[in-house]
Amino acid sequence: MARRAPVITAQGRTVPATEIPWLRAREAYVHAVDLDAGLSFAGIPGEFLAALLDDVAARRSAQGTGPALTLTASDTGAAWHVTGSGGPYPVTAQLAVLAAWLTGRPAPGTDEANRTVPDLPPWL
Repeated sequence: MARRAPVITAQGRTVPATEIPWLRAREAYVHAVDLDAGLSFAGIPGEFLAALLDDVAARRSAQGTGPALTLTASDTGAAWHVTGSGGPYPVTAQLAVLAAWLTGRPAPGTDEANRTVPDLPPWL
């Protein structure tokens, strides 16, 4: 079936064609925020942000080039773990703030425990 056909992404990964709708939606939302035309991460549906964090946390863990993180969304209670160097660094912030930061947008500055968050390498 064509849905299972392998597709090579812009990053050189081979994925099944069934991933294309997610990749396009992810790109559309994130870059719509980057255009600064009225959409912010806070305006993206929470279910989408949670899926985005699932995706980016898994990708960062697979790369293993950044710090280990334990992320908690203060507004939903959801949590993610990113494997990396060092002990896991806890970061608690609103879901939209975590999604923005994990995708390389400006850091939230401090987490809710008033610690400076670590710098992150590129996610794509």
